[in-house]
Amino acid sequence: MRNLSRTQAQMNQLGALLMSAQGRMRVAAALGPSLRRRRDYMSITRKALMVETLPDGALPIYDKEFDETGRSFVEAFVVGEEGADIVRVVKPKRVTVPTFEIVANPLIPISQIKERRFDVVERSLNLSKSEVGAQEDGYVFGLFDAIATAATGKGVDDPVYNEDMTPAAGPISVATMADAYGQVERHDISVALVFMNPRNYTDLRKWTDSTVDRETERKLLKTGIMGYVWGATILQSRKVTRGQFYVLGDAEFLGVVPERIPLTVMSADQPLLRSIGFSIFENLGFLIFNPSAIQRVILS
Repeated sequence: MRNLSRTQAQMNQLGALLMSAQGRMRVAAALGPSLRRRRDYMSITRKALMVETLPDGALPIYDKEFDETGRSFVEAFVVGEEGADIVRVVKPKRVTVPTFEIVANPLIPISQIKERRFDVVERSLNLSKSEVGAQEDGYVFGLFDAIATAATGKGVDDPVYNEDMTPAAGPISVATMADAYGQVERHDISVALVFMNPRNYTDLRKWTDSTVDRETERKLLKTGIMGYVWGATILQSRKVTRGQFYVLGDAEFLGVVPERIPLTVMSADQPLLRSIGFSIFENLGFLIFNPSAIQRVILS
């Protein structure tokens, strides 16, 4: 009876909407498909770093990691003021992380809202939030690349840095993955994540029963997704440069995202332009305090 009464209430509401022109427009907007060129971008780098919400007035100051000798401090890497560049912090024992805004300002003419058969306002909000997430990932992958550049010439046995691996030409093999894991695990850090470009992720789909166990192969053939390799989660993003991938340690051994203002949506209408607008923004910073937890693999 409870379900029946709920259905009756919904029918009554639908009948009331169909009795007016404005109501019929609302129904048409709800039924009309959202015109999407591709799936909205999903931010992934927050999975790799610790996210700390800063209390009001708190400064984002973090201690640097010791090296293997326990006497000197490992270099840290931060995104600089206004997100302009990557700063390599060598001397101080503590790092103050600059925070800055990532902003999107969608503006939708009212005429377009009336003309479209789908909810153009909601679609614009979703696209803008996705773009903010894509900018976040761009900053973090920039940090990863800066650390990999700093590791150039250090050698495979450096106590802090993991020099780029450049395996022989061909698809990603089990041997390549195993060697990349070993470079991170030699620092007593367990591998937690692997970030890949979708074009390189296809190599994993080509692994056969000689490479993976029967249960993993069955799931791979059924879903097309290999979610885990040796306990680490495999994630793909178009922000990862094609031809390379990253093997990362646990977030607590890698870095932090101090978040002063979480993702916020504010009204920013423009009456003179007869447009509905929004200000979508967040205020945060990015710090990698342990380069040992990152291994970049450059594919030939």
